[in-house]
Amino acid sequence: MQLQWLKRNSLLWRLLLIGIAALAPLSAALVQFAGNERKMAVSATRERAEMLVSAAVNRHMHRVEQARAALRYLIDSPDVRSAGPQCSAVLQRYVTTHQWISSLRLYKADGSEACSDGKAESSPNLAEQELFVNAARQPQFVLSGPATDHDMDALKMTVAAPVYNGDQFVGVISAGMAPGLGGSRQPVPPDSNLDTTILVVDRKGYLIAHQPPLPELVGTYVGDRLLAQEALGASRKEAKIADFSGVPRIFVFRDLPETGVVLAIGLNQVSMVGAIEDALRYRLVLILLIISGSLLLAMLGVEWLILKPLRALAGTAEALEQGDFSIRSRYKGFGEVRLLECAFTRMAKAVADRERDLTSARDVAEKALIQANSASMAKTNFLASMSHEIRTPLNGIIGYTEQLLNEPLNPRQRRYTDLIQVSASALLTVANDILEFSSIEAEQIKLRPEPFSLVALVANTVSIVSSGAGKKGVPVKVVLDPTVPKMFIGDEARLRQILLNLLNNAVKFTPEGHIAVMVEHQGRTDDGEHIRIAVVDTGIGIAPEKHDCLFRRFSQVDPTIRREFGGTGLGLAISKRLIELMGGRIGVESQLGKGSTFWIELVLPSTCSFPAEHVEAAIPVAASPARILVVEDVEINQELAKILLEAAGHRVDIVSNGEKAITAVQEATYDLVLMDIQMPGMDGITATRTIRDLHHPASRTFIAAMTANVLPQQVRSFMEAGFNDHIGKPIRRNELFQKLDEWLPPAARSGQTGEGPSGSFEEKNFKDFIDLMGHDRVGLWLARLEERLRNSFPDNNNPAGNLQQIAQDAHAITSQAALLGFSRLAELCTRLEQACILGRDVMPSLEAIRIEARTTCETIARISKSAA
Repeated sequence: MQLQWLKRNSLLWRLLLIGIAALAPLSAALVQFAGNERKMAVSATRERAEMLVSAAVNRHMHRVEQARAALRYLIDSPDVRSAGPQCSAVLQRYVTTHQWISSLRLYKADGSEACSDGKAESSPNLAEQELFVNAARQPQFVLSGPATDHDMDALKMTVAAPVYNGDQFVGVISAGMAPGLGGSRQPVPPDSNLDTTILVVDRKGYLIAHQPPLPELVGTYVGDRLLAQEALGASRKEAKIADFSGVPRIFVFRDLPETGVVLAIGLNQVSMVGAIEDALRYRLVLILLIISGSLLLAMLGVEWLILKPLRALAGTAEALEQGDFSIRSRYKGFGEVRLLECAFTRMAKAVADRERDLTSARDVAEKALIQANSASMAKTNFLASMSHEIRTPLNGIIGYTEQLLNEPLNPRQRRYTDLIQVSASALLTVANDILEFSSIEAEQIKLRPEPFSLVALVANTVSIVSSGAGKKGVPVKVVLDPTVPKMFIGDEARLRQILLNLLNNAVKFTPEGHIAVMVEHQGRTDDGEHIRIAVVDTGIGIAPEKHDCLFRRFSQVDPTIRREFGGTGLGLAISKRLIELMGGRIGVESQLGKGSTFWIELVLPSTCSFPAEHVEAAIPVAASPARILVVEDVEINQELAKILLEAAGHRVDIVSNGEKAITAVQEATYDLVLMDIQMPGMDGITATRTIRDLHHPASRTFIAAMTANVLPQQVRSFMEAGFNDHIGKPIRRNELFQKLDEWLPPAARSGQTGEGPSGSFEEKNFKDFIDLMGHDRVGLWLARLEERLRNSFPDNNNPAGNLQQIAQDAHAITSQAALLGFSRLAELCTRLEQACILGRDVMPSLEAIRIEARTTCETIARISKSAA
């Protein structure tokens, strides 16, 4: 069983660390005290060695002074000067009275012995010895270095001085003596309480004496050993170094004056500080035992008095977490733990009371949530129903109005038809605003960033509202900052929607004066260019206290505005949500009666890329007609869809419900199925699911929802049911044809216009242009266009290295082709020009233009022939 108090994150370990931290300074102080004692012992050892070597040097100096005094006394003795019969007796008597002198001799000038103390020693010939020579040459005291007397097993020195009788040189008197460093090869009398090493080394590196005795080294060369090198390195110093036996010692070195040798005394550091280190170890063990015992007792006390009650409180808390509010802690504890237990008990009671309140509140909230969900569902159902009920009749109104406008009408009929279309479009705008806001609330709006020209966007948007503003006598002008970059990356369609909404409001609420669109470049940031667009008008203005309600949904400043000017009150709310999706801001500055300034600010990255230009074509006719099944229950919508699709050159079959659609797709092969959703019998969703489940090739047919149910959640349900795409009602002709180009196989897509044999020629526009310019001038332009086509794009022309000229030719042909009704040729020339500028592969565009050029030349020939 795992002990709770041994867990890694237990409070016990934290308290243990606190105890260790509290005892650590005391332990450190004791260790520091013991360390100081050790340092003092080492220092005392060093001082002891220095005292020993100083005493030895002082004894040596004293013995040398004694030798000088003795030789001065003997030199002054008449018996010694005369070297007579009493000379030996004088020397013998002097040696007897001065025990530190081992021998006395008087040598003649030729080096022979004149007299001596009479000891049985061979009389060495000193004539050639350095000491005799030095003493004979200079009238002064001469001292030899210490040497080992192997016969006597003793350390000795020799002193000499010249003897003169008047001015006559008699000889040299010499005395052998101990050097004052001790006897029997012991340079210094050893201390029996100390482990001492004493040695004497001459300047040549030979070991003169050593204590304790090392007979194998005495008299040998030791200058290559580290101890000897340290001894000979300076006249007075100390070092921690091993002796000749490898024992670490504290050595003190000192030169012996007038001898040319170095005395070294080393004391064993361990013998001096060993007792102190033993005491230090004893103290450390005692400290550890005391600390361990104290911590153990503290741990037991903390466990019993603190941790056990705290764990009981933790168990109570876990029980409270599980919902048991009746549990209480069994351990009461002492002191602050007891206070904590009491506070915990009160908290448990409060939590129990609050839990009851929260349970009651949760029940109320759940009921409210159910009601809110029901209200939201009701709102969704209402929007779906309104969308369907409004868009279904609008589908017929707008579709047939567009068809009617293509028919020959007198001016009054055309005006009435235009008014019908405008009214239907206004009603569709209301439905679109509601659906747009629903899409934003459902987070179904996705931005589509692509390169676009901000200047062109502003100019195009202004041109859309200029006609309406011009009818009111209100000019719309553009003030453009010259530093605005040419191209940006952003959602051009959404930005146009925002700007168009602001301009429409300005036109709507400006009865007189003017409207200005101001585009400013306000600097650059890490994310792109900071752009501000402001729409300034001189209209009715808005009171400052009404500004806050402008960007709320279904909100207008004054209820009378809706009656006078119309509108849903959603335009600005939609604009605000869209600009926020782009990371920008929208605001207003206005005063009542003094006009308004609506502005947007956003950051857009600039670019050098140019968007592909698109040339709008007339009604497209499929190069290879597709077979399309229309599933629609409303007869008027059936007829409208059939008219539009057959005008585009397709074969159309019509059924009125889902069951018939399932049968039809199995009996025939269709390129496309346009499926309504709400139909009698089987609806469109059920029919699509059934088709997808068929073990038949029809299960892979492209099915598009054609419905007025276009709320985001409805479109999502279509995709989940197996639809490939959708198109909303009311169906706009251009939108339908664009969708067909996306949905149908390449062979069945639009390739010709419906007005002539060539799909690239808009005959109606061409006739209008003839009425405007006259037959002769248009005929001349046709001839020039044909000539330029034959010269610019011959079949055998190689474009390599000639892209600039191709771009210039394509640019020159574009405007001519568009004016004369050859829209397909104009579109292809624009694409070719862009490909040349951007350095793309031009061969696909060039081949398409060559084909279209031949078709255009054939059309021009047909027109010229019919005109003739």
